[in-house]
Formats: sequence, C-alpha cells, structure tokens
Amino acid sequence: MLVHFAATGGLAIACCAQAEAKSGGVLPGASAGDPLSIDSDKVDYFDKEQKAVYSGSVIVVNGPSTLKASRLVIFLDNRAKGGGGDSDKVKHIDAEGPVTLVSKDQTATGESGRYDRAEHKVWLIGNVVLTQGDNVTKGDRLVYDTTTGLAGLQAAGDSGENHGRVHSVITPKNR
Repeated sequence: MLVHFAATGGLAIACCAQAEAKSGGVLPGASAGDPLSIDSDKVDYFDKEQKAVYSGSVIVVNGPSTLKASRLVIFLDNRAKGGGGDSDKVKHIDAEGPVTLVSKDQTATGESGRYDRAEHKVWLIGNVVLTQGDNVTKGDRLVYDTTTGLAGLQAAGDSGENHGRVHSVITPKNR
C-alpha cells in the first residue's frame, strides 16, 4: 500500500503508514520472486552502458503492481548474482510520464518516477495524486521505501495548485 486511509469515529485521518509490503520487488508490493513483465512499442538495448530503453505505451507488471509510462530506462547491474532472473539485475529505473502506478486498491500518478535498488526507494515526482476509493491526496513528491513500506508525500515550495502544501480529501466509509 502506498498510503493508508482510515476513518475513526466519523473523523477521517490520512497518513503515510507502514504498508503490507513484501520487500525485494521492483514495484511496491512485489516480492523478489515476482516476475518482471514489460510491454512497450519499442526497446533499445545498449550493451556497453548496460541499459534498456523502453518507449511507447510502456506497461510494467511486477507482482500485484502495475506501472504505466511513456518511456522507461532500466539500468542493469551485470555483476548481480541470484536465481531470480532479470529483475535481480535491475539497478535503477527512470520513468517518464505521465506515470501511473497501481498497487492493490491504490493509484498514484505523477510526471516522472524512479526506482533505486541500492536505496530501496521508489520516487514519484511532479503533480503527484494518490487515490484510494474516494480518498485523494495531492503533493509534489512521493517517496516509498520498498523495504519498510513507509510512504511520504511532500509539497515543493509555493508553486502549483497546492501552494506548497500537501492536500487530502478523505471521505468516511459510513456516509
């Protein structure tokens, strides 16, 4: 889960909380054993740089999560060892948007995204919108720790419609 929404005594509370994440996958909620499936219009592989560039309606499925982007650049680590396949070799991913990440009952959108295996973090940047049912939270930058499941949404400066603030609209389940 990216963000946890809860309603208590008629008062709705939105907070970034520890998720039920399995660590080791490329996308939130995925485990190291989940296959990494990528579909796109085109892929270019650069052996010397150890990178693959997917472009045109990119769709990535990793366990229960799906990422959609216009362009995806995957940097590989040819020194990676393990029996899990190509996802073991993923070192870093850059996604150009619009970017949409769907994990279970939550959807996150933004202008760009990235994943860094060494830091165990996923970032979604630029006009970030998180939704879960009728609940919506907006900000400028989402940081998700794939190891702990902790997610944080931040605002950036005074620009944009949020005026430098994170904004949430929470709808109680008992309406």
